[in-house]
Amino acid sequence: MLVAALILVLSLAALMQFAAFAWRAAFLSVATAELQADADKSIEISEFEEASAYGRLCPELEGEGPRLGAVNLYRSLLQILTSIGESIMPSAAVWAQREIVLCTRYATVTLAQRIERNHRVASELSTF
Repeated sequence: MLVAALILVLSLAALMQFAAFAWRAAFLSVATAELQADADKSIEISEFEEASAYGRLCPELEGEGPRLGAVNLYRSLLQILTSIGESIMPSAAVWAQREIVLCTRYATVTLAQRIERNHRVASELSTF
């Protein structure tokens, strides 16, 4: 019975690690995506809260786009790590700051993609 419990615990730990790495890979693929030249000029966001607020103001006209809930939770955990890490491990605080910048970049890219989709839908509607 003990061996079965140990196998179950190790399997669940491996599954959680795989899920975390898969989420991070998807997060990084969006955060490192290139913005189009015209979107780069029109969107100048320096804080995650700004991008989140713009995302709430800009409706999703086509389908269901990515949500910022998980990224917001991740950013909140990173902010806690930054505040704790500054006194204990400065290198962890520096890493967390870089990750917070990536969260802002993710929100900016998703907002630019949403605006692009909305422009496409609006142009399709204007042809009618």
